[in-house]
Amino acid sequence: MKAITIKQPWVHAILHEGKDIENRSWQRAFRGWVAIHASARPNRDATLPRGHRKPDFDMLPCSAVCAVARVVDIVTRSRSKWFYRPDDGSTNYGWVLGDVHVLKRPIPCKGALGLWDLPPNVVRAIKRQLPRLRLD
Repeated sequence: MKAITIKQPWVHAILHEGKDIENRSWQRAFRGWVAIHASARPNRDATLPRGHRKPDFDMLPCSAVCAVARVVDIVTRSRSKWFYRPDDGSTNYGWVLGDVHVLKRPIPCKGALGLWDLPPNVVRAIKRQLPRLRLD
């Protein structure tokens, strides 16, 4: 199973605030299930869209898989308030997320850059928490 590492509070926003796009400077042909991994270090300077407050960073899981979601598309334009439009004219790739399933217990795991493969023991732990979900 593939995973993507995302800094807090953006993982929190995906899980609890309706963030439907993950912004990246790169794209892949990938579509399908991806584990949402919270990085070890949060971005305390993050600015959330109007109407959303920063959560208590001390309460956020870090260095753990927190959810799974389906990557349904990767776009260069979107009306989503979560889509980032670079001021410098560079291209932003919005990874459109759907079917987000939050894990009851985040699974500790070291992350990586890019789209990476989860260790088999973490995949098994996800499947134990989400037994009815077909992640294949």
